[in-house]
Amino acid sequence: MKLYGSFTSPYVRRVRVVAAELGVSVDLVNTATDEGQAALRAVTPIWKVPVAEVDVPDGGRRVIFDSHAILDWLTAVHGFGPLRPPADPWRERNLSNAIDAALESGLELAYLRRDGLPTEGNAFADRQRARIASIFGWLEREASGGGFSPGGGLGLTELALITALDWMTFRDVYKVAAHPALVAVRAAHEGRSSLKTTLPPA
Repeated sequence: MKLYGSFTSPYVRRVRVVAAELGVSVDLVNTATDEGQAALRAVTPIWKVPVAEVDVPDGGRRVIFDSHAILDWLTAVHGFGPLRPPADPWRERNLSNAIDAALESGLELAYLRRDGLPTEGNAFADRQRARIASIFGWLEREASGGGFSPGGGLGLTELALITALDWMTFRDVYKVAAHPALVAVRAAHEGRSSLKTTLPPA
């Protein structure tokens, strides 16, 4: 599988972790470079990572946009392997959608900082922080009530949470330590090789 994305994107990391768990080799096109960006824009009109090029049975190639679609393809073709299949798909999708919404706000804050724009005393930035806090407060309650890892194991929902927590810490956009139940979910899986080898670079 050819995967277009960066080493720091939490969405790209999810795909890399699942591919590693399922034994699917990944040829990563690093979109953090000008050359990588040009390659990305040649295959997708939305300029967003990750994008995957995958083999199909007739010998051709298919281009798939978005991490959720790529993960759906991987698990449809290769099964879940050592990963935990969804126990309640609709509930778990709610959790994943909430995690993605928190990441969207975190990315907005990171982009403001990268572009040298103020994030303090900025109404837009304040709304993003409030949104993240609201979502993580809800996720903390869900985790405290056993909403993650039903039956044990690492599933796509836990993976979404772990990659979000690691990215928030890496970019220093939110203090995840304020949510011990969420941190405990991460700690339960942190020794897993697929997670350790895909951590954002220090």
